[in-house]
Amino acid sequence: MNFILLASNNLEEKYKETQLSKLFYDMIDQYRNIYENASLFPQNRLHPDEYAHLLKSEINFEVRDNVADYILDSDKNNSNWSKQNKKFLNYHKSLTPATFFNSISIDHYIAAKTQLHKLSKVRVLDVGGGTGHFLCSFFRNPASLEYFLVDPNVREIHDQFVRMYPALLELKMRHIKAYAEQIPLIDECIDLVVSSSAIDHYKDYKLFIKESYRCLKSGGKILISSHLKKAKSKHKKTWSISAFFEYLAKSFHRIRNRVAINDHVLEFSDTEQIEDVLKAAGFIINQSEIFKNYFYIVARKE
Repeated sequence: MNFILLASNNLEEKYKETQLSKLFYDMIDQYRNIYENASLFPQNRLHPDEYAHLLKSEINFEVRDNVADYILDSDKNNSNWSKQNKKFLNYHKSLTPATFFNSISIDHYIAAKTQLHKLSKVRVLDVGGGTGHFLCSFFRNPASLEYFLVDPNVREIHDQFVRMYPALLELKMRHIKAYAEQIPLIDECIDLVVSSSAIDHYKDYKLFIKESYRCLKSGGKILISSHLKKAKSKHKKTWSISAFFEYLAKSFHRIRNRVAINDHVLEFSDTEQIEDVLKAAGFIINQSEIFKNYFYIVARKE
């Protein structure tokens, strides 16, 4: 039996290697305009049976494409849900290299300041993580992590992330379709909760923080980061002919793909609100910083 299982795994790995080599071969010399919509690729997902012991037994779910789906059919049939879903899909297809590289720089800065990117052999819960790219764009030892992605939508991976982090198509993530306010994991099973550019999309961020506290082990941490409501710049922008045409191209790109300039449910002017809620839930603030128009907070569960 072990021999058959080993042979099956070897065949699966060989097939995966063939698929990946063909994928990257086809990308060679395949130039595309920066405002051309991207190709999207499905994540490599671990079947929910493999982590069923960490899921709440009292809540039912369906398995679709190795995703543990907790979203009610009534929500899926909601017209607002469908519109929002379509908007996010357009957004992911329409991400430009400028957006991509800026977001990566933000992740690297937060990693350098918090040192959480060095974590290894721990259980990470990424709430509202969308594509799950944070697994490789932030952490330096992604293969050692038990990574859980919780998001109410299934978001496939943008080809820019695939080109930069091919391991995203190789590492198996635990993909759970659920709300940030109703995390279907058992108590005290997670070492680190991550909310990267997501807290301002939640329906109730206070409930998310309470749920995170419940899921975290004693001594576990939560990392929350996102943008702040932009203040008026004190510096005058310098314009040139090339900058003007770039602005027109970007504007046309957004209109054509129906990408909202701002689709956040909530915006924060500072970190005080979030820190107060964290403290009320029982967290101790370890780090908090506002940099440019962004912020991060690291808090610990005693």
